[in-house]
Amino acid sequence: MTSLMDADVVVIGAGVMGLSAAWRLALAGRNVVVLEQFCVGHHYGSSHGPTRVFRVLYDDPLYVHMAQQAIRLWREVEAASGAQLLRMTGGIHVDDPRVLRRFRATLESCGEVVEELRPAEPRARFPWLDAGDSAALWVENMGVISADATVDALHGLVRDAGVAVVEDAPVEAIERGDGVVVRAGAHQVRASACVVAAGAWARPLLATLGVDLPVRVTREQVLYFRTDSTDLVPFVHGVPYWVYGVPSSGVLKVAEHGTGAETTADDRSFDLDEAGAQRVREYVKKVLPSLDPEPVSFETCLYTTTPDEDFVLDRIGDVVVCSACSGHGFKFAPLIGETVARVVEGTTPPVPLDRFALDRFA
Repeated sequence: MTSLMDADVVVIGAGVMGLSAAWRLALAGRNVVVLEQFCVGHHYGSSHGPTRVFRVLYDDPLYVHMAQQAIRLWREVEAASGAQLLRMTGGIHVDDPRVLRRFRATLESCGEVVEELRPAEPRARFPWLDAGDSAALWVENMGVISADATVDALHGLVRDAGVAVVEDAPVEAIERGDGVVVRAGAHQVRASACVVAAGAWARPLLATLGVDLPVRVTREQVLYFRTDSTDLVPFVHGVPYWVYGVPSSGVLKVAEHGTGAETTADDRSFDLDEAGAQRVREYVKKVLPSLDPEPVSFETCLYTTTPDEDFVLDRIGDVVVCSACSGHGFKFAPLIGETVARVVEGTTPPVPLDRFALDRFA
């Protein structure tokens, strides 16, 4: 028997973006239904894992300003949920001096606190990091997001706000007419608007509406290394692609950014990529000598990346696209949720949507 639900807005996807959008829509007084094809907190997509790095570290003023706005909204989520989700620690960027000058100029133009570290300073201040003679920056507004805890907190907030979260409900069709009808197995939701926050599943889903989302999906992996150090902070290291580290209790997450093999959301592998893991082991031996270079665990995730690595936040009739965060979106989740809610409400969003419009790919 098919259950029919009526709502103001139906959100497809209960990852961090979908839940953030659902919460903000509920706060705006909208009746919201969320459809999740697996369960909340599943490990098949892009929102799981113990940590993410928070950084204002961009050489693009738009993203710096977005990260600055996001901090305030993270604190709102924390206040509403009672959970500590974002711990600011400061962080390190190791790179070519010319790259660092560009980042520093951008950050300082946006009012950020940045300190140049001479080649010998990183090792003196952070004995666990051996960057050789590389230049570095200390960036005050960096920190650690508790990722799994964020999804749990948002899940609790949306339920407390009266949002219906339907799990094990893979969407089969979105039908547009007078509003939308979303069909998901035994569930059917009739709504005035639909938010597609389906991550790596967004492209085939939107294709059924004749909307082309030009993205590539890659399977990435992160490795966890045991450490007794208590003074670890997040870092990024251009070597020439970014390797990054994020500390949590007793371990340091170390990973390459965006080097994974292309795949699809349904065909991706969960197995260790041994060649990539070996590169990370060698990096740990050289740059993080106090760590045991043998990882204690690993996990995989998906990046859904646009050609320009900008996000997609756009409205096509009654459908709002909130996907393709290109491997650097988690830190912005509360801001993206607020933006989606404003788009649905027809009010001024907190970010300039022209930068994230689909027609830029036309």
